[in-house]
Amino acid sequence: MIVSTLVTAIAVVVVLSIMILVHEVGHFVTAKRAGVKVEEFGIGYPPRLLTVGKRGDTEFTINLIPVGGFVRMVGEEDPQEQGSLASKSRLARAMVLSAGSIANMLLAVVLLSLVYMIGTLTPDESQAGAGIYQVELDSPAAEVGLRPGDTVIAVDGQDVEDYEALREYTHEHLGQEITLTVRRGRTIVGAVQITPRADPPEGEGPMGIRIGPALAVKSYPIWEAIPRALYETILWLFAMFQWIAAVIRGLIAPQIAGPIGIVQATSEVVRYGLTDTLRFAAFLSTQLAILNMLPLPAFDGGRLVFVVLEVIRRGKRVSPQREGLVHIIGMVIILGFVLIVSYFDILRVASGESLLP
Repeated sequence: MIVSTLVTAIAVVVVLSIMILVHEVGHFVTAKRAGVKVEEFGIGYPPRLLTVGKRGDTEFTINLIPVGGFVRMVGEEDPQEQGSLASKSRLARAMVLSAGSIANMLLAVVLLSLVYMIGTLTPDESQAGAGIYQVELDSPAAEVGLRPGDTVIAVDGQDVEDYEALREYTHEHLGQEITLTVRRGRTIVGAVQITPRADPPEGEGPMGIRIGPALAVKSYPIWEAIPRALYETILWLFAMFQWIAAVIRGLIAPQIAGPIGIVQATSEVVRYGLTDTLRFAAFLSTQLAILNMLPLPAFDGGRLVFVVLEVIRRGKRVSPQREGLVHIIGMVIILGFVLIVSYFDILRVASGESLLP
């Protein structure tokens, strides 16, 4: 148990660190190419543990808090400072500010490409069995550990030809314990004892699962994996923009997780295996890209707003003092919001409620 928890904790740190580091690498590379003086590229967050080297003006450091990293550039608001980001052209500044999110989008494509190359679950009606597409919370299926993506290949020792056969057999044995043989990915996980409910909640079914054609692992060569990964990433982008628009218009209530909620969700997904972890990391990387490009103070998108204002005002800048004040006030508001969201995350974790559907 202790070893499993430790492995999960390490995996969570690795997943979150890679996303944040890739974001910062995007800023770092474009900043250096634009001639911006980068004083420090740090792995983890201060306080500093050690300096591993120095190249040009940049110190490379390892810091105490082992999640993510940061890039410390000279003068992000003051154009008078030599080698500062603010002293560069509008195009150069826009490229540096957007590079982090672009790097996260590229990371998402890379991770999803790996998922498709390793193998992803796909409905396959040519195979026998019943695929599990959804598991309801607090249902018999959830209690015995069934997961979305599993395929039931036999019940009480009899092969399951398709999902209709499983549905029929289940309804013939309501309130009676039955034994399911389950395939998870390419592995047979063994016998699972479950008792279908005679009077389940509306819309849940006796076992609390939504079933369909058998699921099989299908792998793709790299030349097919990359276009599929790119297409899925674009779908996520459009879905996120639609969600933001719906929240702004008041059509849906926002469901937001803070850092604690993200760690909780990541720790749950890590237990599902490599491909689920890679897909979730790709999804989080996409969300990080979009979040940072929102026109909010202190975010990359908020800083880009001032570049756009400069274009609109025909080269006249907002004073560094005013811009800096906007970002400081914005950061305080955002930190307060994160604290509130984290409070509700803690309540959810304490109650044992999952963030995942």
